[in-house]
Amino acid sequence: MRSTLGKLALVCGAATAAFTLATAPAMAASPTNWVIGPNSPESFTATSSNVVLSINGIDMTCTYSDAGGSLQSATGNPAAVGSIDPVHFGRSGEPCTSFLGAVDTVANTPWTLNVTDYDAGSGVSQGYISGINARVSVATCAFTVTGTAHGTYTNATGDLAIATNATELTVSDPTAGCSGVVSAGDHPSFNGDFFAVVSGTSTHPTIVGS
Repeated sequence: MRSTLGKLALVCGAATAAFTLATAPAMAASPTNWVIGPNSPESFTATSSNVVLSINGIDMTCTYSDAGGSLQSATGNPAAVGSIDPVHFGRSGEPCTSFLGAVDTVANTPWTLNVTDYDAGSGVSQGYISGINARVSVATCAFTVTGTAHGTYTNATGDLAIATNATELTVSDPTAGCSGVVSAGDHPSFNGDFFAVVSGTSTHPTIVGS
């Protein structure tokens, strides 16, 4: 009797597992074909009014930043769909600031825009900027920031929203004036929204993955 019940339980369990596997939704495949609109290649410009580089409790804020570059359709995952060159932080009469004083940042470009995922319902791509390299100077301190920065791109608004993960960016080559403030190996955060348009127009470029 116990043997019969045990066999019945095993059969029922196997049947349930088979049903569960059969009815479970398939995992969506990662996009490998990326199309840039309205045309490819496409040049773009982008501006931001809210860029913040933060390190060890020091916020370096830019109320103006701009960038330019090119976008092109690509295949693969991740896929390199954009080259960002140049990037400027602050401008004449509107410098980036901190409680230590004005901040001067020189970006060494190009940087690369990579995409990894796409939601067709919202028109939002996920990805990251690689090859980031910039020299930051504030008061008597200067240091280099390198690494990557994750973010999203929204087709409807042209918003490239950047919000770095905890250790994506790293400080190197700090000057003596940085002692006690910024050290080699520190990990700053970088956040901001850049709104992109096709060069010379008000049209937002689009990125579509499939």
